[in-house]
Amino acid sequence: MRLVSFGPAGSELPGALVQDSVLPLGRVLADIGFERTDSLRRVLPFLDLLGAGIDAALQRGDELIPVAGTRLGPPVVDPPNLFSVGANYFAHLVEHGVDPAKMPTLPVIFVKPSSALSGPTDPIVRPIECEQFDYEAELAIVIGKGGRRIAADRAGEHIAGYMIANDVSARDLGEGESKKLGMAPLFQVMRMKGWDTFLPTGPWLLTADEAGSYEDIRIQTWVNDEPRQDTYAKEMATDPFQLVEWLSATTTLRPGDIITTGTPAGAAVGMASPRWLTAGDAVRIEMTGLGSMNTPVLDEQAV
Repeated sequence: MRLVSFGPAGSELPGALVQDSVLPLGRVLADIGFERTDSLRRVLPFLDLLGAGIDAALQRGDELIPVAGTRLGPPVVDPPNLFSVGANYFAHLVEHGVDPAKMPTLPVIFVKPSSALSGPTDPIVRPIECEQFDYEAELAIVIGKGGRRIAADRAGEHIAGYMIANDVSARDLGEGESKKLGMAPLFQVMRMKGWDTFLPTGPWLLTADEAGSYEDIRIQTWVNDEPRQDTYAKEMATDPFQLVEWLSATTTLRPGDIITTGTPAGAAVGMASPRWLTAGDAVRIEMTGLGSMNTPVLDEQAV
């Protein structure tokens, strides 16, 4: 299944993508025991029921809405948590100047605020304070079945599916006073990663049963049609199942939690002469089976 949200920002409704149309899921949710107004998050632990309900809706001829001209929002509009993984592709770390002989062995995870979430065609907005505006294409995991201390060999049972994400970064706002005072804990992760619009996702959530092996997902990024990133998710240092194990050892995962899994090489920060995003640019990210996400860049003053 390809699951979406559709409609105006802040008022999105759950749907399923059927070829080039959206099947609204209100009646389907009611038929399988949920409220018509429930969000997609509520039904993620019950994807078998949802799939059967969608099949029944198509057989009875429920209304389909052409996706052309319809705004798609973030597939999961109300995730309990937005977890982000850093330093998960060694080639990206080398871009940052990390010694290849001193690569990290433990996942690095931080949290983004829910206000960072946006849809697959919504603008990403460069803050007034930012000069070094950057993109990071990332494969996102969506949790379907919650739990604590989930073993890696059982993690697949807890993953509802995958989608595209962009972990947008204000590179020049991260350092803060950490370098000046020689104190790493003063690094401003929230200041670099947590602004509004800094986590576009979509266009759909592809359920795990149809996604196949995450290793075969090709991750590609273009800025204004110029290729920037191109790798396969199998290059991750810590795979999605290990990430679920590591994260769930600390906190109870909940249905609808989103985990972005790190970005490969090719971000602007790794260039000898970085080509930062500026107003008028467009960032296009494609991943195998997960569609294409195309987000324009705006300056905050213009919003």
